[in-house]
Amino acid sequence: MKIIRLLCGLALAFPLLIATSVHALERTVIVIMFDGFAPAMLVGARTPNFDRLKAQGAWSAHLVPAFPTVSMINHTSFATGCWPERHGIMSNNFYDPERGRYEGEQDADWLLDCDPMWVAAERQGVKAAVFNFDRRHSARRGPLASMTNPAADWKEAESDSVIIDRALGILASDAPDRPRLIALYFNRPDSIAHYQGVHAPKTIEAVEYCDGILGRFFKAIDQMPADRPVSLVIGTDHGMADVGQMINMGRLLNATAIRAREATDGASAFLYFEPGETADHALKALEPYRYAIDAYPRGQYPAFSHLGNGPRAGDMILIAKPPYWMVGPEVLPKWSHWVGVNYIWPPIFKPPFGLGLLASHGYPPDITAMHGIFYAWGAGVPKGVEIPSLDMIDVHPTVMRLLGLAPGEPADGRQ
Repeated sequence: MKIIRLLCGLALAFPLLIATSVHALERTVIVIMFDGFAPAMLVGARTPNFDRLKAQGAWSAHLVPAFPTVSMINHTSFATGCWPERHGIMSNNFYDPERGRYEGEQDADWLLDCDPMWVAAERQGVKAAVFNFDRRHSARRGPLASMTNPAADWKEAESDSVIIDRALGILASDAPDRPRLIALYFNRPDSIAHYQGVHAPKTIEAVEYCDGILGRFFKAIDQMPADRPVSLVIGTDHGMADVGQMINMGRLLNATAIRAREATDGASAFLYFEPGETADHALKALEPYRYAIDAYPRGQYPAFSHLGNGPRAGDMILIAKPPYWMVGPEVLPKWSHWVGVNYIWPPIFKPPFGLGLLASHGYPPDITAMHGIFYAWGAGVPKGVEIPSLDMIDVHPTVMRLLGLAPGEPADGRQ
């Protein structure tokens, strides 16, 4: 019975199932992040390649993101295996007392600690290639992997077809010093689902597009010689849920007379109090809006946040309750200021004229719609294993184990 219980425990702790052997020293690991890929998006889509991943590898419909369940914080947790209290990327927007406002910058110099998987691999002598992923460049140190593409805003990044061709070229190379870690980022289906909804036809098309990307890699891997083992690790940064009324943080602060700077995205906002402002006053002022918002002063953040108590985390965090979502005044169109959106409109309303989002994320990680897809396939991965759930921080040590390497230090994920 003890052995049976041990085996059951190993089956639940997925990273422990990865085979570590001399073969890992020759293995190429391809890591792909699809942005905003909720498992529900697979329903109704034609996805033969995702089906192959599921049948021939390990998979989960519950890759649990770090909170807030938005992109930048989870790109970083995915890559480093660290909670945000360690790596320092608090959300898509936050303030640093020395560097000022963070607004989605990809520069690795924003990290407080922890190394992305490609830095940890290079330190151990394994070359890496990283395309369109955040934290692949440092303003001070330059590229952080042997091969990267130019740092650019996601709207100006190299196209999907270009980075796929780059990756396939590496995979086909016989060079002895070729990268064995290849990491790629794609902004679908997130970029479609936000404006169409989780189950919309165009979102399903985006999912099938992602399946086609996998098909190109499967075609190349199937032609690889037997002595060139390859593994795939597929994940996302968060899930997605359809949303309703919008919380305008600019108008909310104006209406409640809370004196604070805001940093807002998705379903959460950090408040950084001006001198003289207090948590007691802010909590009392927000009482009329508690049907849509939960508020937590610094030092009382919920346990699921893993944000720590540093100054980047703000003096207070506001969390929207589904289906409400939040937006900062800086992203509203210019006409909204002319018509008094931040001064005379209600703080919570349904965006008019078809504007705004139909789906979003950022809610607490115990909301299952925020969970994402995860698949591992190929050399060193067991077949047909469903993983009940794993945390975003578990991806890094899983990839490093497939490479036969130690995870970066520090790392919070399971090894």
